[in-house]
Amino acid sequence: EISRNFQKNKGKLIWPVEKGEITSNYGKHQHHLVSTAFIDNNGIDITTSKNAEVRAVFGGKVTSVLIIPGAGKVVMVSHGEYRTVYANLKEVFVKKGEQINMKNKIGKLLSKESGISEAHFEIWKIFANGMNTVDPSIWLTK
Repeated sequence: EISRNFQKNKGKLIWPVEKGEITSNYGKHQHHLVSTAFIDNNGIDITTSKNAEVRAVFGGKVTSVLIIPGAGKVVMVSHGEYRTVYANLKEVFVKKGEQINMKNKIGKLLSKESGISEAHFEIWKIFANGMNTVDPSIWLTK
């Protein structure tokens, strides 16, 4: 049921930050500074204000809270057959096993020396034989 509800909201999910701009798209693309380098992004990166808070795009259950070198603290939320991933956090406001609702605050972003923060956001679809990422930008409201 939760998977169906999540799927019905494709193109209507709120953004994981209140305001921002997608500065790195999903998939494989050329690096913005090094023309010979390519990036394979499992999600999208959204540049936003310094220390911005991240919020849940849909209700679900927190399945993981981890630290990944280079990605700060990471929170994963289950929505049935789907998972949302929120990375680049310096603080986390939720706990593993917690049931959360849309717009609940998940954490606060790391800040860069330039005075901005960048949220990394992914959506995964779980299948019987594994899982794949999907392009989060087509799931978010315009």
